[in-house]
Amino acid sequence: MHPREALEWLRQHQFHGIKPGLERISVLLEALGRPQERFPSLHIAGTNGKGSTAAILQAILSAHGLRTGLYTSPHLVSVTERFRIDGREIAPERLADILTRIRQQVERLRLPVTYFEITTAAALLYFAEEDVDMAVIECGLGGRLDATNVLNPRVAVITSVALDHMAYLGRSLERIAREKAGILKPGLPVVAGHMPRRAREVILERALRLQCPAAFWGEDFRVLRSGKRFSYLGNLWRLQGLELSLEGEFQKYNLGTALRALEFLRTEGYVFREDTLRQALKRVSWPGRFEFLSVGPGVILDGAHNEEGIQALLRSLERKGIDEYTLIFGATNEGGEKPYLRMLKKLIPRARVVFLCEPPGPRNPVTLKEWEARRFPPSWPPLYPSSLPEALDQALALSPPVVITGSLYLVGAARRLLLS
Repeated sequence: MHPREALEWLRQHQFHGIKPGLERISVLLEALGRPQERFPSLHIAGTNGKGSTAAILQAILSAHGLRTGLYTSPHLVSVTERFRIDGREIAPERLADILTRIRQQVERLRLPVTYFEITTAAALLYFAEEDVDMAVIECGLGGRLDATNVLNPRVAVITSVALDHMAYLGRSLERIAREKAGILKPGLPVVAGHMPRRAREVILERALRLQCPAAFWGEDFRVLRSGKRFSYLGNLWRLQGLELSLEGEFQKYNLGTALRALEFLRTEGYVFREDTLRQALKRVSWPGRFEFLSVGPGVILDGAHNEEGIQALLRSLERKGIDEYTLIFGATNEGGEKPYLRMLKKLIPRARVVFLCEPPGPRNPVTLKEWEARRFPPSWPPLYPSSLPEALDQALALSPPVVITGSLYLVGAARRLLLS
């Protein structure tokens, strides 16, 4: 298929919905020759922090000469962002070739696959054919029934557990933690990041049952921050004065979780040099996560899309000394249970003006019509339902910095407009 034809075929599966389960992906991968068994991997689940943690791991592994694949979702601008080797996106022609072969198997087997199952199969096939030394694979949703859970990873990582996607994962921290702990495999190490005690206990119970070596934030490792520098206190490393290129107060948790995963790799014989590690951390790139663009009064793009993420964004804004802003907000409501009004309410106190937008994408966006039908408290600042281009034009003409958040799909669309 031509790249345009291949991407159109892939896009047709966007609206097949979220269908957790491993049956379809297992059949597809069997037909493709079990590519997931041809390279070692790190498997990352978590409510928030998966992408940043994955980016940190990829940067350090690549800096040490390991050919490293990185599979993440969703993408901000182009689907090719989901498939990277040593930081470079897959070429459109290469992706088209892989999608062509996947399509042949899907149609031969008459498999009702989802968009994410197709992209997961594409990533695994790409990394196998490119003979990567390590692949860093991010879960899409949950863990236990996520299409990526066909791996036997060197290390499983759970970055955080918070309330999100409750229609699919459960309505309590314990149930959500149980879904994410589904990526643990017998005898293989797990790293659990910063999370509530109730979630940590669920993961610990499964780790003990499966005899997984386990490391938990605050007990086995931690990161301290002083100004712009970090100190890591782990099992094998005591690293002071680390500099991380990623902004955001929450990144200390992602940094610690990534470094503890690397410590587990060290026990398997992988060699990491401190000077190389330090330089790699200065070059980590992960757009759309507390990313600052020097446009107009300044723009902060942050993909926070649940209440925990919004709280982390507010802490980062406070640390930056930003006590007021123009807000551009949009949200999805997949499952019909996204607390997007509570998310907005948390952001209101520091907002001088609010533009409410409809994010693109397949995940049941909150529409302009829905925003227009709502009544907001008179004490709130002015709120204007608006298209994203109009919101950007007006927000950039005002004096406070602009914060764009609520949905990664919205952030991606805004980033594309701002950089074009």
